[in-house]
Amino acid sequence: MISSIEFLNLFLIFVRTLSVFMTAPIFSSRNIPNVAKIGVSMLVALMLLPLVPNILNAEALTFGPLAVSIAQEVLLGTLIGFVSNLVFTAIGMGVSVMGIQIGFRAASLFNPLINVSSAALDQFYSFLAAALFLSMNGHHWLILALQQTFQRVPPGTFVFTSLTAQQLVDFSGEAFVAAMRIALPVVGALLLTDVGLGLVARAVPQVQVFFLSLPLKIGLGLLALAFTLTITLPIIKTLFVQSIADALLLANP
Repeated sequence: MISSIEFLNLFLIFVRTLSVFMTAPIFSSRNIPNVAKIGVSMLVALMLLPLVPNILNAEALTFGPLAVSIAQEVLLGTLIGFVSNLVFTAIGMGVSVMGIQIGFRAASLFNPLINVSSAALDQFYSFLAAALFLSMNGHHWLILALQQTFQRVPPGTFVFTSLTAQQLVDFSGEAFVAAMRIALPVVGALLLTDVGLGLVARAVPQVQVFFLSLPLKIGLGLLALAFTLTITLPIIKTLFVQSIADALLLANP
């Protein structure tokens, strides 16, 4: 048997954990049933309970403070999941730019990892990033970071400040920079191709550059993707590690 205060502490741990799993990469996929997310969240909350300091008192059991505590946990968990998911957002933006330049945006498919329609190239990079995230035990690091947030911000103590808002703006800006780093090698190669085609069109007007450009850019784009993949993967790994560190920054008291 546990007291009401201990049960409330467990419930708030569960709320934060569930909020993270509903918004974090991989865990938030629609392929995972909501019942499974709830069950795993409860299991993780039970395992974290002995490690989480309980600073709640009897006043926390009243309706007003209880509602505020639940809202705080939902907000913090959602922010942690949002920040950790920015890597997949950055990958999606960068690959979308590459797809537009190559010409792969004509057909769209549903991407279950980011829950939106995307082109085949976006699908490839999304599954590649998911496999990389799991292979480097990113899901374990995410759960460990979640446990660290309870040490820094016990249940019912999170306060959204102007510093937190500024951190979110900075993290979102870093996502745009990361997207450009991912797309730059391919986009740069295709930009040089466009310049070369423009010179050919000026020098030899008889050449139908419009009909020549599409297959040429697709072929060169695929070659550029193959050669730059060894550069892109380490960048994505670094982004995953940085996203976990950024999620911990949000949990500073």
